[in-house]
Formats: sequence, structure tokens, C-alpha cells
Amino acid sequence: MRTTLIIVITLLASMSATQENPAQLQSAKTQQSVKTLPSPLLVLSPCNIEGTSEKVKCGTYEVYENRNSKKGRKITLKVVVFPATGKDHEPDPFVYIPGGPGSSATEDAPYVAQQFAKIRERRDLLFVDQRGTGGSHPLNCNFFNAADIQSYFGYFFPLEDVRKCREQLEQKANLTLYTTPIAMDDLDEVRAALGYERLNLFGGSYGTRASLVYLKQHPTHVRTVTLQGVAPTNQYMPMDFAQGMERALQGILAECGADETCNRAFPNLRAETKAVLERLLQGPVEVNVRKNFDRGGDASAAANTEDRVKVKLSRDLAVEAVRYMLYHPGGASRAPLLLHEAAQGNFVPLAENALSYRRNLVGTGANGMYLSVTCAEDLPWIKSGEGERLAANTFLGDYRLRQQREACTLWPRATIPRDYSEPVRGSAPVLILTGEWDPVTPPSNGDATARHLPNSLHVIVPHGAHGFGGLEGINCIQRLNTEFVEKGTVKGLDTSCVKNIRRKGFSVKL
Repeated sequence: MRTTLIIVITLLASMSATQENPAQLQSAKTQQSVKTLPSPLLVLSPCNIEGTSEKVKCGTYEVYENRNSKKGRKITLKVVVFPATGKDHEPDPFVYIPGGPGSSATEDAPYVAQQFAKIRERRDLLFVDQRGTGGSHPLNCNFFNAADIQSYFGYFFPLEDVRKCREQLEQKANLTLYTTPIAMDDLDEVRAALGYERLNLFGGSYGTRASLVYLKQHPTHVRTVTLQGVAPTNQYMPMDFAQGMERALQGILAECGADETCNRAFPNLRAETKAVLERLLQGPVEVNVRKNFDRGGDASAAANTEDRVKVKLSRDLAVEAVRYMLYHPGGASRAPLLLHEAAQGNFVPLAENALSYRRNLVGTGANGMYLSVTCAEDLPWIKSGEGERLAANTFLGDYRLRQQREACTLWPRATIPRDYSEPVRGSAPVLILTGEWDPVTPPSNGDATARHLPNSLHVIVPHGAHGFGGLEGINCIQRLNTEFVEKGTVKGLDTSCVKNIRRKGFSVKL
């Protein structure tokens, strides 16, 4: 999955910092509803965190690394609460669970707080770094050499770096104890320690899997669940990545063809896309890239020759760049332009985007935790030859599957529950949001998940991707999120505004 803030829509919001411990400053009604709960075991203190100027509440909570034995090493979980800003406080917080796996909830917190400012008026926002991430005993790995730009253009998980990282991390962690089911028991323990009775879960990408696992293991402590880009426990990633990308890519190419401006600029886009792949299949392309390229910059801007370095762009890295562009509506709107440029022989924009994604997405987060999760919950369950069959004749191919499988042969494999891949069932209200052209968690995932959740609603966002930011009319989704959490039910939600969501257009010039 490898997403961090790709799914987070950032909005400006002012936030109050007047609240004390979450269980102490609730309304009379709230205090009445939780008076039978034990006193909070985790008392939070005022703190400053990067990304916001307001004081919030921070604390740490110790759990056993081995929850079953309750012996040996203890690890510390980082906890941050953005207190509710209004006067009428509700007792159940809104809990953000990020993607990855490997992303830090507390690092995302300032941006999530902006996005969900309306929900925060009545509810605390709770952020807990999952074990192995952020400030919770992180399993960080260094997979690329910043001084060697070409290193970013190699393996997704460089095998020698994987070996070194395992050796380093095993000195401080049992790498088989960093799976989703264990982490969701951690979260429930933090919930109880803070004195919260029920949670409103919001999960994006991998966070949807974690949210579903929490619902399965602790159903009585769930008030609502919002899932954006569903990755259920039986989606054995990256087995279907190639198919998911192919579906999204073809959808974007079709949209470009139906868009007057895009079609006029790139009338032969499908043929050009095929030509780009055929060229890359012949071997790597040498290009001069800017060392400090930022995806937000202009790929055609002039730069000093000292700032450039020659690298070899392989088929794997080029298609990976396109895949990550499809994660977000803004990136997807630039994909036709970069494919057209490559078809004309200019692979620089594609290569610079590949570098940026490797540096800022693949190379960040707790990659050790990513391996501990996926090497137990995903890769072992992919039947031999099945992923290769699904990847045949696709733009992405099977490179990601092959390379991740190789990395997992070097990583300890954790044990997961026998029924882990069974569909999650539950009576809690669940709002499911899926982008129409999501390249990694397509709408079929949302449909399949909803079938086992009788109080669920699946909303497919037109022109959406793995994230929705940048689409016209996206405030509609924010209103749905707020209304759903406020009412605590999907019944009666007015989704009519969804049909008005639009792409802002395609980029046709560098």
C-alpha cells in the first residue's frame, strides 16, 4: 500500500487548546455516560508537536511486546490527543489509523485535525502510533543511499539492506510481534487507559485493514467505522497490484480521451502508452535528473548542470512512478502528459517523479514494520504462480511481487490467527469510501467488504483515486464524514452531492 498523507485532504482550521485530560473535561451528559468507567490510567500532558502551533495533549503508554506471555520486553506507545474544541463534548473520540503499513498517526495528526475540524468540535481526535511506527518503538530501515541517486532506482527492497536491517532490529525487537491483530489489542488497551468506552474509527488504506481487525476483536468498543480505500485481510498484497493499476490506468486514459482538452493534446495516448512500455522492455533509459527534484515543481524548469546526475531508468521504476501518480487525482491528471513526453523520448519527468516517490514515499515510514506485517499477513498466502498470472500483459508486470517475495524470505514470519482472512462481520455502522479509479484498493473491495456488514454504505467517489484531494466538490465527502460520525448511522445519509464531484482537468504542458 505504502501510503502516508496521500489520502489526507488538508484544510485550514483554527483549533482550541483549552481542554485537559479527555475524561476530565466532558459535558455533564458525557460525564454521566462514562461515570461507571474506571479512572484513566493514562494522564496526558500539554505538549507541542510539529505541524501545529497549538498545544495538544501527549503521553506514552507501555505494553508488553509479547502480549500473550506478558513477560519480557515492554515497548512504549506514543499517544496524542487533539481535544474537542466546542462546548458540547461527546465521550467517544475520533481515531485516525494511517496507511502504510508503517506510517505514523501522530506525524499525520496536525493535517488530520485540519481535515476533521468539524468532527473535532464535539469529539477528541485520538492518535496512537502503532507498535513499530513513529514514536512507538519504530522498526525503521535505511534502504537507500542519499549520496548515490542511482540507489533509488534499484530494488523496491534492496536485499542486502533488508538483511542488515533485520540484524539491527533484532537486537531490540522480536520482529514476529508486530502484526495487525497484536497492534489492535494495543489500541484497545490505550482506549481503556484513557477512559474511553467506544471509538469512532477512521482508517485509510492499510488503516482500513487495521480498523476491520479492531472491529473483529473489540466490537463492543466501536461506535462507527469509516473506511477509505478498503484493504481487507484477504487482499493478499501485492498479488493484485498489477490488475488494480491496469484498471485505473485504462480508466484515466479513457477519461483523457473523453476530455476535449486532453484528447486534443494527446490524440494518440493509448498508442503512446504502449510505445513507452515497449521501449522500457528493451532495457533501461539513461536520463539526467535533478538531484533535489520535488513532485510539486516544474519538471521542465532549467537547472544547473551541477544539480543533475545521470541515472538509468528501468521499466520497473518507470511504471512504479506511473502507479504512484494514480494514487491521487492530481497525479493521475498529470499521468497522460508524462506518458506523452516519454513517448516523444523525454523520460526525464517520469524519472524525476520515480526518484521523488522512492525518496519521499517508499524510503520513509517504518519499513521493518511493513515487512513484519506483509511477510506474515500477505505474501505467504499468495499461491505460486497466481500473482504472475494476474500480472501478465499488464503495464506494471510482476516486478513488485517478485521483489517483495524475495525480501520476505529474509524476514521472520509471524503467526496470525487461523481465521484472519475471513470476512469481518459486525453490526457497527460503517461508511465505506472508494475512488472510482483507485489503483490499489478498487471499488470491488468496498463491495465485498460491505456484503458482510449489514449497517454499511459504500460510496464510490467519481474520478477519485486512493485519495480524493484536488477534486472539485470534494467538500461533499467531508460533509458525509461529519454527518455519519455525528448521527452514528448510515441510514438517511444524503449522498446526492457525490454525483457533482468532478476532476479539475488534465495537465497538458510541463
